[in-house]
Amino acid sequence: MRQPPVIILLMRKKSSGHSIERLFESLAPFLSRRFEVRIVQVPCDSRGILRRVRNLIFTARLRGDVIHVTGDIHYCTLAIRRRQCVLTVHDLCSLTRLKGVRKFVFSVLWYSIPVLWTPRLTAISEETKKQLEHEFPATAGKIELIPNCVDAAFVRNRPFRRCGPGRQRVLQVGTGPNKNLERVAVAASGLPVHLRIIGPISYQQGALLRSLDLDWSSAEQLSAEDLMLEYRHSDVLVFASIYEGFGLPIVEAQAMGIPVITSKIAPMSDTAGDAALFVDPYDEADIRAALERLLCSPDLACRLSDRGRSNAERFDARTVAGQYADLYTRTLSPLQ
Repeated sequence: MRQPPVIILLMRKKSSGHSIERLFESLAPFLSRRFEVRIVQVPCDSRGILRRVRNLIFTARLRGDVIHVTGDIHYCTLAIRRRQCVLTVHDLCSLTRLKGVRKFVFSVLWYSIPVLWTPRLTAISEETKKQLEHEFPATAGKIELIPNCVDAAFVRNRPFRRCGPGRQRVLQVGTGPNKNLERVAVAASGLPVHLRIIGPISYQQGALLRSLDLDWSSAEQLSAEDLMLEYRHSDVLVFASIYEGFGLPIVEAQAMGIPVITSKIAPMSDTAGDAALFVDPYDEADIRAALERLLCSPDLACRLSDRGRSNAERFDARTVAGQYADLYTRTLSPLQ
């Protein structure tokens, strides 16, 4: 009996919270119906030359029919035979933060060379695809759009209803510079809400939060199960990010039946479909107005909850796994 092709999902050293690794782990059971799937993590964080060299040596020793670098560790593609390689790019966020020589080196090692080397390149949103093609014109025509999936564990079938009397619980996922926590906090100040923040709070963020008329709390280093509970215990997600590759919290909240407020810029506007209130993420008054509108209108919250569940179905793990399976089959064709 012929053995199924071996697909290696190569991942960075695992992190907590919203992670690339968790997304691809949720795809593995569906991919395993057609392939032998092996989930492999590189041994080192991508910090310093020696750690990266160790990751390259580790990658070069892998044996599989297709090796898919699932994100972040793009440079590892250079240790994979070209015809066996697949690379997924999630965003170009690091390029927007770096400057000077560091930006140049990072751009070459993480993007320029890997995206040229890799024959099968995927992006998780139309916006990421556009940015890649703009920054690296040689990728035009070779990028396939395969979105992130939402784990089936996040689907909640019961009707949406407020979590309880008193202050409504507003969920903010992420505290990085692009997550816009500061403007969201100012927008929520003085409203009858509890702002629940997921992520580490910096000294400056803590000082701001304590200066506001705002009830808030935070948590970090959450497991997938704990994160799911945070959604379940929340009344609304505010995801007014100023930059994303996709915006996974949007569809996770929608799958859980939680109304969403998000940015009216791509890719958030594409990811959310017609199932969110959209705001200018740079305008605190606009964010506040959306919060007040949603908090005062249970009917609107229910409509967004129903639409959100329908929108989240676009990112079902089974569907996304099928797209990757087709890509792997095409990658295998010249090898067979």
